[in-house]
Amino acid sequence: MKLAEITLVSGLVISVSALCWSAFGTSVGAGLLLLAFLISAVRGELHKPSNKLLFWGLVGGFIWGVAGLIWTQNIPEGLATLQIKLPLLIFPLALFTVEWDSGKWGKVILKFFIVSSFMAALAGIIWGNYHAFNGDELHPRIWSPFISHIRMGMILSVGWGLLLMNKEYRYSIIYGAAALLSIWHTASVTGILMFAITAVYFLISIVKTEYRRRSVLLACITSLVGLFAIAFYLTPITPYSLTTLHTHTPWGNVYEHNLEKHLEENGYKVWNFLAIDEMRPEWNLRSEVPFDSLDANGHAIATTAIRYLTSKNLPKNGFNIKNLSEKAIRNIEAGHTSIRMESHGGLSLRLDDIRFEIGNYLDGGNPSGSSVTQRFEFMKTGIYIVKSKGISTMLFGVGTGDLPDSYEVAYLESNSRLDRAYRKRTHNQYLAWCVGLGLVGLVFWLLSLYSSLLLSTNISRLSWLILAISCLSEDTLETQAGVTFAVLILAVFIPNQRK
Repeated sequence: MKLAEITLVSGLVISVSALCWSAFGTSVGAGLLLLAFLISAVRGELHKPSNKLLFWGLVGGFIWGVAGLIWTQNIPEGLATLQIKLPLLIFPLALFTVEWDSGKWGKVILKFFIVSSFMAALAGIIWGNYHAFNGDELHPRIWSPFISHIRMGMILSVGWGLLLMNKEYRYSIIYGAAALLSIWHTASVTGILMFAITAVYFLISIVKTEYRRRSVLLACITSLVGLFAIAFYLTPITPYSLTTLHTHTPWGNVYEHNLEKHLEENGYKVWNFLAIDEMRPEWNLRSEVPFDSLDANGHAIATTAIRYLTSKNLPKNGFNIKNLSEKAIRNIEAGHTSIRMESHGGLSLRLDDIRFEIGNYLDGGNPSGSSVTQRFEFMKTGIYIVKSKGISTMLFGVGTGDLPDSYEVAYLESNSRLDRAYRKRTHNQYLAWCVGLGLVGLVFWLLSLYSSLLLSTNISRLSWLILAISCLSEDTLETQAGVTFAVLILAVFIPNQRK
């Protein structure tokens, strides 16, 4: 083996092994890839890119980002953005111009990727259960301590798919169980969607060729039905008619009903059957935490108590506060908004949260901190920037470093409902290219996806599909791990899964 090849392979091994664990590790791997390119360049051993379309799609996108510094107003932010996107330049430069045995080493790289991601999933599960055993408050980050839980779900879906498509069924069962457990605990909707796509794609692939077209059609129909079912579940039901509601509490006071409100808890309307003036004195008799103060999560006790009683399908009155158990009182003080928080966890509660978020958004509530509905505001603001800044912005974008500043101004101009702390970027990679680097930047990214799709086979197309779909709801290329993951799929996994 030549020195450049040894260096390149070492860099790839470190990059895929560190992807789920350490940003520093992936940087070291990328550094070795760059070193391999320089060694080949000094020795005059570079050759023309083997996949020119993909090469120039990735490298051209980075170069256009460098050009975007010319019209940016924020050079430091632009340089930081380019640093994150360096894998778009380094990986194709090394992989497509340095001589290395991709057929031999590509399979080794895939094995390191699978083993490393499996170990990361196990570590997250062990770490999460350790906190659960100690009675600590659990949140998605605990179950994925080394990398974004959304990114982790995507990586695990790709790893599981690689095993299934290569007919490593014994290992795929073990890996799939760990992956599903990890994704469930992190409550990643993106992760579970990618996991489901992997399962459906695999099932289609094992159908006989003559039945495959029908299978694809059936899968599409089933997926649409499933999406409609999920949408129906997450969308609040039609409000009640006033004639079906009791008007007075057991103690003779008048209920307040808000029939126009959508918000639900456990399938029941939150803002009906309200008798807050009855609740307040009874709560203050039962708890040392005043009714007009905050629970342990920083939310109003009154709202938490209303939601908790709603989840039990109980009217919000003094009688029901008086008859709550001591455990229920402690739960409300701790910030429990539903009885389901005592019996459910992971993705099940995440779906409850999404349903609440949608109801709150429909009622004109603040979507800040709501991971689904605040995305509506992110996208609306991105589209606003593209549409309102003229043809030059539509073509060339606001500049490599101006994405955060442009969003901040656009949020103010559009009177966004989001609090300042939650005013983030697009969470849609296609739109992010349009805003930052215009349609020209988007074309480079689409060219990369298109050219890699041409290289893909039945086995490798799954990882391409996961990447392409993830860009609809995530800023996949806005973090180092995300950029590295994307380039590995496009430049390593796809070319080296050909059979």
